[in-house]
Amino acid sequence: MIQFLEHKKINTHKWDNCIANSSNPCIFVYSWYLNVVCEDWNALVLNDYEAVFPMVTKSKYKINYLYQPFFTRYFGLYTNKLSHKLLDDFFEAIPAKYKYMEFCLHESNHLNKTDIETKERKYQVLNLNSSYQIMQKNYSDNAKRSIKKAIKAGYSISQTINPEQIVHLFKSTKGQKLEIFKPNDYKTLLTLMNVCIKQNKASSFAVFDTENKLCAAAFFMKANDRFVFLKSGVTENGKVNGAMHFLFDTFIQHHAETDQLLDFGGSSVETVARFYKNFGAKDCVYLQVRKNNLPTLVKWIRSLKNN
Repeated sequence: MIQFLEHKKINTHKWDNCIANSSNPCIFVYSWYLNVVCEDWNALVLNDYEAVFPMVTKSKYKINYLYQPFFTRYFGLYTNKLSHKLLDDFFEAIPAKYKYMEFCLHESNHLNKTDIETKERKYQVLNLNSSYQIMQKNYSDNAKRSIKKAIKAGYSISQTINPEQIVHLFKSTKGQKLEIFKPNDYKTLLTLMNVCIKQNKASSFAVFDTENKLCAAAFFMKANDRFVFLKSGVTENGKVNGAMHFLFDTFIQHHAETDQLLDFGGSSVETVARFYKNFGAKDCVYLQVRKNNLPTLVKWIRSLKNN
């Protein structure tokens, strides 16, 4: 039987065991991760945690809805008995009080329901099971040139950089252009990084110039069979001299022949995806789902705001 459980009633030990032993585990849905990135989350659970389905919830104007919070890519169904029917059954079990939903599903989740809008999204992933020399041959010419430029500039790599430095670099570079990022989001990001370190699920790389000035930095999360690229920052000097290409190249070199995946976090934005594909990464497709059961008046107001 599929039952709806409020957050306080979820057995986090059984939950995390279900995720870890599922055929499709991912870091975004462990209980400790969800506790950091969202204010409130509930779940659908099959029997004694044979399958779980996280639901991050909010309420606005007394309307309950489901959404995808920052620093997560997707949710969906997690189990070692995944099937189309079981996924459909879980969607049928979503309480009717949630009048609006918009979130993404793990790439292993294939939805058959016709009453839910779907949109394909992509991220990029690189298998690290080959030797560094073989993987390097698959780099684009642009990546190879940028790495040579970084080496010529005298850049060096360090793995001793703290989360505060990475968040500050991100905030002062790319973050300045992201108006959707609020002060609380930066606090959440910093907390998440520190929790990952505490869980022994983190790896950081930084690039410094010959004057020991920070040019680029990136934070990776480690869980199950993959490293997930979370956030980075790069200075103008770093951009000119290929600092991020140099950083990813070093990361790949460190983890070659490990039977792991490098999950670039990825993007459906072609320019961003192209950067990751410079290293031989391939697209992985997953679904964004949307269902709108809002009252007609509310739908009309939303349409005005979106125009």
